[in-house]
Amino acid sequence: MLKLIVLGVAASAWGQSSWTPSDTVPPNAETFVPLRKAWAQNLREKKVQACVAQYTPDAVFVQPDGGRVTGSEALRHLYEMVTNTFDSYLVFSSEHVEISADKATDTGTYREVLTTRATGKRQLVWGDYETDYLKGKDGQWLIAKQSWTSAGQPIALDLAAHPVVALTFDDLPAAAKLPEGDTRSGVATRLTEELRAAHLAGTYGFVNAAKLENGADEQQALRIWVDAGMNIGSHTWSHMSLTANTPEAFEQEIVRNEPALAEYGEMRDWHWFRYPFLWEGDTVEKRRAIRAYLHDRGYRIAEVSLDFEDYAWNDAYARCAAMKDTAAIDWLRQSYLETATEYIRLGREEQLIAFGHEIPNVMLLHATAFTTLMLPDLLQLLRNQGFTFEGLAQVENDPAYSLDPDAGLKYGGTLPDQFMDSRHLPYPPVSPKPFQQLAHLCQ
Repeated sequence: MLKLIVLGVAASAWGQSSWTPSDTVPPNAETFVPLRKAWAQNLREKKVQACVAQYTPDAVFVQPDGGRVTGSEALRHLYEMVTNTFDSYLVFSSEHVEISADKATDTGTYREVLTTRATGKRQLVWGDYETDYLKGKDGQWLIAKQSWTSAGQPIALDLAAHPVVALTFDDLPAAAKLPEGDTRSGVATRLTEELRAAHLAGTYGFVNAAKLENGADEQQALRIWVDAGMNIGSHTWSHMSLTANTPEAFEQEIVRNEPALAEYGEMRDWHWFRYPFLWEGDTVEKRRAIRAYLHDRGYRIAEVSLDFEDYAWNDAYARCAAMKDTAAIDWLRQSYLETATEYIRLGREEQLIAFGHEIPNVMLLHATAFTTLMLPDLLQLLRNQGFTFEGLAQVENDPAYSLDPDAGLKYGGTLPDQFMDSRHLPYPPVSPKPFQQLAHLCQ
């Protein structure tokens, strides 16, 4: 808000990378969750009167610089000025709530992205809040006092006009369910045709060789991939979780994957490694052990900077295709691109926060039927945002990709995620991915 009266979420309360944030609520605090959400939504939608209606008539608003705004009329003037100047997207993370009879105090952290309406410039502000509530005779809780403190200087979220990206695909040769009547080799054929049409030969796909034992279709799919001029790297033999296993067991999976990589990759550089789930070790000891092992065997880690979990749309697509539900498939297409747009921006903004500048990008995709269907639209979305395309090796020559947060991280994530979480940096607010809708669509 103006004077950076920001209303956002907590750096310390977030840290589940690839973005499945915690939704925990302090004990006895459920009453205040909808009040906070309504307040933030009213601000975002510029419903000034609705914002002011959540305060007592003599409420006090204490700004980060110590300035005080008191009473309904002053609050209304403040919110009119703020909403005319900025667009706001904020979230709260409540950490403690105390309730005593008709009084309550809610404390926690916030994050907010403010977009200056006149220029379109975005900035991230964050800090702590304390809200004192009074319960009226009608049982309704109203804000009697709000106090805001800033955790640091605003971070400008100015994105580069001409970013760079390398596309990569995980879970070859068999990613997620197939639509009825489709085949793995059919998906591989369509996917490689789209990549070649976009002049993206040499794209890397990361292989779980265990899937080659399923049958001839999987073997043919991987052969189609490499024969089309694409590259392959390792994703462990069976997509093993390092979090759930020992370093020794994980090392065996790396070795077990190598014969298939050598056979299909032939003379190409297949010594690139992508961690399953992007989990690089929930303890620093695991992280260091596997990094040392990969180094000794000549691998480079294929880090990721952009990920919107594209695989999540595929199973719903398979169900909807079987039902011939074209309206549902249209929604899938729209929500896929909307989520991609938002999380591509998030990934780029994380780089500004974590590194102070954008880096060349590596995007994680999966070799699913639906991502193959959506690839032309996704490529056009990237071009519309100014992206140009390069290969994995060229992108990861950037010095940022040699950086290591050297921290055990339960949820792993993209390279920017890992630095954000290990350094407890504040994430910009972001809409949740539509996992619930996807799970129930076409059931």
